[in-house]
Amino acid sequence: MTMGYRNRPTAASQFAPADLLQGILLVSSFGFWAVMLGLMPVLLFRVWLVG
Repeated sequence: MTMGYRNRPTAASQFAPADLLQGILLVSSFGFWAVMLGLMPVLLFRVWLVG
């Protein structure tokens, strides 16, 4: 009966914001590193062209 507490609205309202925030932070961190790793070769190539 350990899975029963997730069906209660009060437990869901308590657990949902933390999981949502953690998911948003995880996705945003992945997006940040994807953008950084995607732009770094472009910036280095542009600096190499200018130099």
